[in-house]
Amino acid sequence: MKKIICFCLAAAMFSGCIIGCSSKKKKNDPNNGTTESSTSPETTTIADNSGKPFIGKWESYKATVLGETYETTYAGFPLSAVAQLEVSEDGTAVVDISLNPRGKARSYNYSWEVTEDDELWLKSPDDGYFCRMEQGQMIMRYADDDGTEIFLMPVSEFTNNETPTEAGLDNDDYKDFMGKWESFEVRSDGVTYTDKLGEYPVDVAFRLELFDDNTSTMAVIGDPMSYEWAPEKKGQMYMWGDFEGFSVKLENGILTVDDEANLRVKFKKVDKFRDFDFSSVADQMPEENIILDPEDEEVTTTE
Repeated sequence: MKKIICFCLAAAMFSGCIIGCSSKKKKNDPNNGTTESSTSPETTTIADNSGKPFIGKWESYKATVLGETYETTYAGFPLSAVAQLEVSEDGTAVVDISLNPRGKARSYNYSWEVTEDDELWLKSPDDGYFCRMEQGQMIMRYADDDGTEIFLMPVSEFTNNETPTEAGLDNDDYKDFMGKWESFEVRSDGVTYTDKLGEYPVDVAFRLELFDDNTSTMAVIGDPMSYEWAPEKKGQMYMWGDFEGFSVKLENGILTVDDEANLRVKFKKVDKFRDFDFSSVADQMPEENIILDPEDEEVTTTE
């Protein structure tokens, strides 16, 4: 599970077409990608009841992020969408987050141990979290302890945050969606681009591949990100990742991916993606954010 503070970064990346914190990919930049703490605490073997207080279902009801406390909603979404944690007696745990407009959950699997400080340590190859008990509630923090805290209460059943979808649809209805797609038009913050997005040709700015196993990969300026998708209604699916979601429509051979806020991308189907050396363009770019603050690029339409 990526950090919830990345939600703001993810939203900015898509609405403003920013990759990470800058449109230029810097070599050996520790901020490129997500890196969590790798320090392992002292742990105890689960041969007693030390983990018993943590067993069960837990749902977030409050969060403190960057010094601000959220008690009703976070980034416009219900607090229950931030984290739904189920800790099992077999030493495994699952965290679901559903911070997207349709409330689609994404699941992350962990193993757990109890530390010498009587904290639950959730761990995976990618990240880790410490959970402590205080007055019947669980408080989760990231392994690198950036100050973020997620407060969870025990529940018998998780809140269903998902928006209902049209009945009677299955994957066979989306065969024409499957395959490789290249962007030919990008609309961001009211401006439409059909030639270049910063220094990058529009047709390489966004690349999408949809698979029939309900997964997809979208690369933004050469940076691939994984998503899941599900039928939503006839001629439309919903695609979601860690902290964003998109309606995906297919009409007259044109695939439109829309975050329903600030970004809409139109794609055409291709047999193979165009060869393009992203690193050569990045090396020529200045440090300032060209994609966020483009200069001298063709703006085809404004509304």
